[in-house]
Amino acid sequence: MALPTTGAMWDVIAPGTGGRWAVGTLILVHLTTYNESGGLGTMIGMAIAAGFAIFAGICKSSVKAIQIYYIRTTHRADFFCLFLAKWMDILALFSACAVLVRTLSSSLDAMTGGIVRMYILGRNSPANEPWPDVIGVVVIFLITAMFMLGLENTKIFSFLMASGVAAMATTIGVVTGLRGNVEHFSTEAILPKGVVGLLSGVALSSFSYSNDLLNGNYCKRLLGVGVIILVLLSNELIGVCLTALVRFSTNHEYEAVPMLAILENKDFHKAIPAVACLLVLTCSGALLELFPEMFYHIVQLTTSDWRILAKQIGYENRESGSPILAVFTGGSLCAMLAFACPLENLIYILAASNVLASLLRALYLLYIPFRPQYLEQQNDSSLAYSRLNAAPKPVTAQPSNHQPKKSVWFFRKPSTASLAHHVLPTKHANKTGVHEEHEREWLLLGEPPSPKVPETPPDVESTVLSDQISDIECIALAKPENTESDEDSSTDIDAIVDEYRQKVKVSAAGPLDSNTLRLPTATSWRFTLLLIAIILVGSILTSTGLIAWETNTITVGVNLVFIPSAILMLLPRYDQVTSTSPAILTCSITLLGSTVLFAASFMLSWPALLLWFVAGLFLFIRCDTWCCLCLERPSSSQTLIASVSRTRTTIRVPRPPKGSIIPARIAGHS
Repeated sequence: MALPTTGAMWDVIAPGTGGRWAVGTLILVHLTTYNESGGLGTMIGMAIAAGFAIFAGICKSSVKAIQIYYIRTTHRADFFCLFLAKWMDILALFSACAVLVRTLSSSLDAMTGGIVRMYILGRNSPANEPWPDVIGVVVIFLITAMFMLGLENTKIFSFLMASGVAAMATTIGVVTGLRGNVEHFSTEAILPKGVVGLLSGVALSSFSYSNDLLNGNYCKRLLGVGVIILVLLSNELIGVCLTALVRFSTNHEYEAVPMLAILENKDFHKAIPAVACLLVLTCSGALLELFPEMFYHIVQLTTSDWRILAKQIGYENRESGSPILAVFTGGSLCAMLAFACPLENLIYILAASNVLASLLRALYLLYIPFRPQYLEQQNDSSLAYSRLNAAPKPVTAQPSNHQPKKSVWFFRKPSTASLAHHVLPTKHANKTGVHEEHEREWLLLGEPPSPKVPETPPDVESTVLSDQISDIECIALAKPENTESDEDSSTDIDAIVDEYRQKVKVSAAGPLDSNTLRLPTATSWRFTLLLIAIILVGSILTSTGLIAWETNTITVGVNLVFIPSAILMLLPRYDQVTSTSPAILTCSITLLGSTVLFAASFMLSWPALLLWFVAGLFLFIRCDTWCCLCLERPSSSQTLIASVSRTRTTIRVPRPPKGSIIPARIAGHS
């Protein structure tokens, strides 16, 4: 197995991973330790968050392999679920950029001893929590203008950010060695705020681990897991240092930049400006990574695959190459959050939106393998009916390297006993019989009597517009050349059939082989929906039991999650919906973990989430997304198109859209 090159490793690590690492190591870990769960609880929560990030990353990598355009034109409910997941990812990036700006603003204010804040506001605001944050608004508009003029994030900015994180970690280690107290590890409570504080810390820390690391082949996924482990180790080291420096108390005020408060309490007053400069450098580098990712998500919503926003928003300037309107839109929303929203609410919005996006993706991947893709009707309209040259010609065998010839199609699937009838047609045809068959075929399609038949009676061939070749076609194409007699040809066909069945496992849902392939039916789909509803109820009960710490509720909720998940494994499903489809148990665990973490971060974030959801809903139900999809489909007058020429008459009837559920027996999947 070939190892990934340096460029491939950079491609795995680069997209936003460094920015999330910086936000988690220097902001989220400090906030969790100082305000949520203490040092020991933070160390435990980091490990849980890393495991959750692996499951969420597996689900996100599977969603990326889905063709959004196909989902948008065929399954609106699926498209709405995937759109909400991306919409919540955008909110998480907005909140992350706003958190960076608020931290950067507080650091700039600390460099001057709070004088800038007093000059701007005319009064002295609480330490490390200026409101309204005028400095942050100025910073975000400067960053927005730079990106509108063509600023690009390069390796130099990432290197400076990594250097700033390393310098900050070294500083924390030095302060711990000089002023740390190892006795905190034995005297500090593991869960000072109970399970609620632990779960909120896990929810806050989950953004530290990028869920885009598990894309690609096995080597890239293994490398992504290694990156998650490295981020976990760095966060654990910071947690160890903070445990020795900070004694958790539920009575202290909320601190926006705990590192500056630690230096103040440990009598390192002269080091505060230097540490504030390092924080400015690190937050600027992380902002230069996360800000482009945010407005590129906005640009994706303007593409032909999504068609949520107007195409003009994704317009790129010819000189700078930047999507000016998308950058301005993202910067404006980040400025609003940074100006008006306190940092405590911002980090909870960040956690809840990130977790909710993982929940929606897990829910989508849980039910999509069990939904029938299409069901067979008695009168299938998915065919191309062609009238070719009239004179019957003798059939000559084709070698296997030639282009395959389409097989004869009838309304019932042919059996193996009638193989010779389909492969070797008769050499003589009656002109009257051909004319009568010509008329029957027109009547079969519901048409009036056919136009004037050419003098040369046409041959008849009908084909199915399908992406697969039937077994009979494969056998017919494999027929050797220059057969001398019917006996030799039948012997050769028998040999080819045996060889074909040894090499290829023939599976068909029908009278030929009904036990080989089990596919979802309408009944199994309804039963699947019931089980998924039970799983959702079990996840809600589990989260409620963990927050209230009721063991009976937790036990009932866990059983309602895993027992239906085990039953789902026994139901018929499509094994490969995408190229990297996760297991049912993986989706269930991700759904359960997302529900628990979302419940822990819901109380301080639900107004922003509700407002963001309503905004996304209004965007989704616009006319060109919801009501006018019919304009992309042929009208009823175009469903039957007949073209008559001297040599050929073709009638094409489009197949029904895939994904439509018809209460009938399933014939197969495509």
